[in-house]
Amino acid sequence: MPWTVKHAIDALARDGAAAALGGYVGLILALAAANGAARLGSRFAILGAGQRVEADLRDRLYAALQTFPPEFFARHSTGDLMTRASSDVSAVRSLVGFGAVSLVSTALAFGGALAAMLAVDPWLTLCAMAPMPILVLLARRFNVSLNERTQAMQEQLGTLSGRVQETLAGMAAIRAYTMEHRAAATFAAANRTLLERSVAVAAIQARFTPLMSLIAGVGVLVVIWVGGRDVASGRITLGDLVAFNGYLGYLAWPTVALGLTLSVVRRGLTSMERIQEIVTAARPAPGDAAPLGGPPSLAFERLTWGYPARGQALRDVTFAVAPGEMVAVVGPTGAGKSTLGLLLARLWEPPAGTVFVGGRDVTSLPLAPLRATVGWVPQEAFLFSRSIADNITLGRAGLDVVAAAQAANVAAEVSGFPDGYATVVGERGLTVSGGQRQRLALARALAGRPPILVLDDVFASVDAATEEAIVRALRDHRLTTLVMTHRLRVAQAADRVVVLDEGRLVEHGDHATLLAAGGLYARLWRRQQLEEEIARA
Repeated sequence: MPWTVKHAIDALARDGAAAALGGYVGLILALAAANGAARLGSRFAILGAGQRVEADLRDRLYAALQTFPPEFFARHSTGDLMTRASSDVSAVRSLVGFGAVSLVSTALAFGGALAAMLAVDPWLTLCAMAPMPILVLLARRFNVSLNERTQAMQEQLGTLSGRVQETLAGMAAIRAYTMEHRAAATFAAANRTLLERSVAVAAIQARFTPLMSLIAGVGVLVVIWVGGRDVASGRITLGDLVAFNGYLGYLAWPTVALGLTLSVVRRGLTSMERIQEIVTAARPAPGDAAPLGGPPSLAFERLTWGYPARGQALRDVTFAVAPGEMVAVVGPTGAGKSTLGLLLARLWEPPAGTVFVGGRDVTSLPLAPLRATVGWVPQEAFLFSRSIADNITLGRAGLDVVAAAQAANVAAEVSGFPDGYATVVGERGLTVSGGQRQRLALARALAGRPPILVLDDVFASVDAATEEAIVRALRDHRLTTLVMTHRLRVAQAADRVVVLDEGRLVEHGDHATLLAAGGLYARLWRRQQLEEEIARA
């Protein structure tokens, strides 16, 4: 368009009132319409692509999070991961949306306008571009500083999200111990840090943008001064100067907006690095698979293992569970009982050659068939905020929900709810009792008919009669069962008992044999008997 304006002005200077301007006006209108259509189309295409990239990134990030072992979540807080899945993903959308539009339009503007300006007058172009080295130097310094401050801001945003998640999850404890003011003060301190880091990012942007405007203004002043003298001397025409200023105008907004564009791009690239850190480290997710033939045997051979930064939890543990046998693992708190179940299901990775299912090293088994074989019920039962039926089936088709609930001795209570198995439990199952949560988690494991059952202290919140009924139902199923428990009545009903102390296997045998031996198991049994007598009294 500036080139057309140049010819129109030159025609006016040459022909005066007789100049034929209609063609120029029509061409300018047509070019303006084409420019508007091109901008509209590019924004629809690129901004729409940004939304699709955002959706795809969320899918990939969520899928990646399903594949990590517990040690990964020990290194990354929930708040940090939530920030990566929300704020960081949105920043990448801005990068491939607004950032891409700005970068492409800036490149086209600079390249096209510079070529046209050189065609009009190379000397005037050299004068107009004189401040550009200063701009490049400032942009480089701005980008380095912005990268550091943006990274710090995103990390603090993750910390703040973690505070919110932790507070909401522990609201009952906060209220019970009147910690509301302390929790609010802790959040406020983290929020102030985020504010300081956000202001630091905004401050560097605020300093950079006026500098870009100043540099752009200096370029215009130079062109008016030098170009005006050249028009007066007749070296160039007035149309040349007007066209040159028109092309220089194309560079004004990209120059002024360079700070904003670099900020969006830098934040998007920083966020992309944080997302890529998760996505590239993802493992293949286990799919659906049939369990191994069974009931298979279990074996632990010279198993020594410890949690990161916590020392050894198990030391040279060796014992086996025959097909269809129920073995109870007992011992004081911290003896390593729960760790056995975690390693068996490969929720933590055991050393190769130490844990076996059906004679096969679990580290050599694909995760899908292994976890279809091992029904693991943790001590802290987790329920999703869905119906009871959905919590038992977990989307698995063809399962007998009622039969599983009956085996877990929770069917009568569920039937007494107004909506029965359609009853939606609260977040994390808070609207049902602790004992009901544990038994629903047991029903979830039994519904899949696994040949191996691993129960981690699932009787802690049930009464003796319910415990006896569940154990009787489990014995009827003839599963290979490993029961980690503090309730020694369960151990009394088991085929064999394994006793752990400080991660070592110190005793094994049946209930009567261990009582007669007078060791740790006998002392634990006498203590529990005494506690029950005191409770009855």
